[in-house]
Amino acid sequence: MKMLCDILDKKNINYSWYVLGAAYKKETEDEITALFKNNDNVHFLGYKNNVYPYIKQMDYLALLTDMESWGLVITEALMLRVPVIVTNFAGVDYQVQDKENGIIIDMNNHNNIYENSVDEIISLKDRLKKNVKNNDYSKEKILERWKKII
Repeated sequence: MKMLCDILDKKNINYSWYVLGAAYKKETEDEITALFKNNDNVHFLGYKNNVYPYIKQMDYLALLTDMESWGLVITEALMLRVPVIVTNFAGVDYQVQDKENGIIIDMNNHNNIYENSVDEIISLKDRLKKNVKNNDYSKEKILERWKKII
């Protein structure tokens, strides 16, 4: 997240990054908050009982992690017609089709991957929004996909 924010800043791209939820450890949360204390574009909103009103307003939902069993928030974002930006954790391709309903950032390729990813995020925004809007991410379709996976 820090690298992507730094690139957005360097390219003078206007953005607002809203962080929902809380870290498992208070120390981790304090470290993350300290990283962004001078960045007026990053807003920590903490835990929310219902994140849907926030997700609906997003251009993208970002899940930047190196390990996730199943990114439920990805499914929720797609159901709300919001494209996603995710890292290439194991199994993410069951939910995200790269450059179709989101962008998968390859964390293993460090050759300008983040800078290239920002350029992709900007250039594909309209296409991804259209694709997500025109696809069926209803609960029924999601359940069908789960059954196929299982």
